[in-house]
Amino acid sequence: MDAVKVVLICVAAAIFCMVLRAHRPELALCVAIVAGLVATSMVMEPLEQAVQAMNGLIGQTGISTQTGSMLIRATGIALIAEFGCQLCKDAGESALAGRIELCGRLVLLGMAVPVMSQLMGKITGLMG
Repeated sequence: MDAVKVVLICVAAAIFCMVLRAHRPELALCVAIVAGLVATSMVMEPLEQAVQAMNGLIGQTGISTQTGSMLIRATGIALIAEFGCQLCKDAGESALAGRIELCGRLVLLGMAVPVMSQLMGKITGLMG
């Protein structure tokens, strides 16, 4: 049911922004940002439940707590980068949106190095 509410809020905000953009584009951007924040806040509880479920799965698989925590942080970074990117696109700043995407990918790449190192260690341990 939350998904329907989020969609309705966002569609209503989009229509309002479309009308507002003709006369006050700066207010249209503010409405879009507020609607995005409201929509995001509405899905925080399911997000918390998903993180708890991921923690449970990580505990069952034998993956180290540090690696599991890093996977959850990486997911959060990807979501935040996507949110920022979409806000920049809404504001007509596609170049800034591209920089957010690039920076998000670079941060995720940096986070992946220790995980890849652990994985390679396990693979070589199995082979040798």
